[in-house]
Amino acid sequence: MGAVLGSSSPVEASRESTYPASMGVWRSGRGLWCALLMWLASACGLGHSDESVLRQEFSIPSNARLIRSHVSPEPSGGFGREGLRIEMVFQLEAGDWSEYVARARASDRWKPLPIPEVFLRRMARIETLREYYLRAGESTGQAVPAEGAPGNPTEAQLLESFQESLPPQPGAGLFQIRYSGTGIMSQPKSLFESPDRDLSDFMLAMLDERQQQILIKVSTSY
Repeated sequence: MGAVLGSSSPVEASRESTYPASMGVWRSGRGLWCALLMWLASACGLGHSDESVLRQEFSIPSNARLIRSHVSPEPSGGFGREGLRIEMVFQLEAGDWSEYVARARASDRWKPLPIPEVFLRRMARIETLREYYLRAGESTGQAVPAEGAPGNPTEAQLLESFQESLPPQPGAGLFQIRYSGTGIMSQPKSLFESPDRDLSDFMLAMLDERQQQILIKVSTSY
């Protein structure tokens, strides 16, 4: 038995000589596939959780606690999340909060609450929606419903509906709006400083000075 275990037949020797090479090719191919899948995940925003993306985007301290989260639709591994809605609230410790707010106030990227109506209107896409409702009626050849009737909401109704979809604005604090235009959870964002156009997506962050919390709302219309 000892001689059998210590020797191999010509066939076995042939297998041993070819096996490492074929195994190397297989491993190389598998490595290429893994790299490709990782690249696709990164490109589609699937490589990180929504929470980690927002923490990184707004430089939220690592020990801040996520105390509220609502995400729709949830990540599914697909290539799109139409009508994305995310709300998250982070609770900061006193020391972290003081440092975070000090940096925010020292920068020019944050504005004092409450959010001016002109910014709310741009996030709500009121101009775009009003035009949509009017064209929808014209395209069907039917009379446009009276303003304020179903199918033709007023600007005031659109604004009120949008404000109800936001977290309540803190009584005191700061806010910031970022936008991308496409793939907001994975693509670079810009600061929305001049409310001169409607937004197709946005990240709204509000600092609640009384509760020492960071409130974030993400919304897309694509």
